Amino acid sequence: MVKMGLLDIVLTIGIIVVLLGMSLYSPHAHQKSTMLANFTGLCIYSSPGFSILTDGEKKIAVLKTLNVSTIYRVSGVMLNSTYGSRLKPVNISRATPAVLELKSVKGAFWKDEGCYLLTPARVKLGWCPSAAKGTVLEVKGIHYGSLFYPVNFSSRGYMRRPENGMPFKAEGIVIYTHPDTVIWNGTHEIRLYLPYGIRLKAGDRVRVLGIVRFYSMLTLIIESPGDVEITGKARKVPVGEASVGEIAEGRCMVLSAGKGLSMNCTPLKLYGFKAKIGDTVKFEAIRRKNSLYCLKCAVIASRKTLKNSICTPTPGKFGKIEGRVGWVKTYKNGFGLANITEGSCWVLLKLPKSLGISLRENQSITAFGTFTTYRGMPAFSVKSGEDVCTGRCS
Repeated sequence: MVKMGLLDIVLTIGIIVVLLGMSLYSPHAHQKSTMLANFTGLCIYSSPGFSILTDGEKKIAVLKTLNVSTIYRVSGVMLNSTYGSRLKPVNISRATPAVLELKSVKGAFWKDEGCYLLTPARVKLGWCPSAAKGTVLEVKGIHYGSLFYPVNFSSRGYMRRPENGMPFKAEGIVIYTHPDTVIWNGTHEIRLYLPYGIRLKAGDRVRVLGIVRFYSMLTLIIESPGDVEITGKARKVPVGEASVGEIAEGRCMVLSAGKGLSMNCTPLKLYGFKAKIGDTVKFEAIRRKNSLYCLKCAVIASRKTLKNSICTPTPGKFGKIEGRVGWVKTYKNGFGLANITEGSCWVLLKLPKSLGISLRENQSITAFGTFTTYRGMPAFSVKSGEDVCTGRCS
């Protein structure tokens, strides 16, 4: 009876142990089973007491705080739970990239709301490498899910030539600001689409970084204000020596004042400033391919100060005449002539119908234009009706 009692006690204890074990590893328990395991992978996430490693094919949670972007070899107890596999480490050591099968991606590094490699398709990175935005990188790392996790990289600098969809760094002088901003890089015009609120001035020397688009001309889409840097101003040179992208300086007389000013010192028209025929203008203007654009301009001598040159008519020369109308003759086609006299000097003033001018005898007039001839006689030609005034012109 005593022996049977001892046996009953032993059996009872054994049953309790088994039941306790079953309760610990039952399907309803948080933790299902344990086994020893080894895993080598890249740490892609870390928090206090918890990290995630991946080898590119699978990931595993490690119950330890590790360093993100570092490769580890971990040995320990694998805990399978309703939350997935978790490794309770017994031994952790850092490993070299050679232990993993890394993939290589070449592209340009780009940052906006995240970090990417542009190939030109966007490859989103798990974290940002310490590289300059826009530089070409060869990155080795691990693809997992929708992200590419860099392990190491080498930089090849900025792209030497623009490619559609890729970053390009350019430097040049602003030569247009409306309707689009355009810079001259020494050989080509480049249109800039600037970030909201960023404005540049003609004559600014700038360094920009943007995404290339080939439209009617090479275009850079600039996404961030930090990718626009003003580095100075264009060089100033005399108007006769100015090349595209330089600031032309001059003091010239206005010969024609229509859409743009024609002047006696350059074949290029000056835009962005208004003056009258005969005015002398001092200007600083950005040189474009076929024109000048005013940066700083002023009339330094009004045409009113010109001397009366009716007595010295030189064909092709610009001048001012003042006198009285001796007679007026109008032909059937609307063309007219007026004899303008001052003392013993006279000249024939041409009056095309398009000028819309009517004069009468003995009327005092002042006119600005160019000396010419009419049937061998000295004549004077004006550009518009505003250049013929009864009395004195303003």
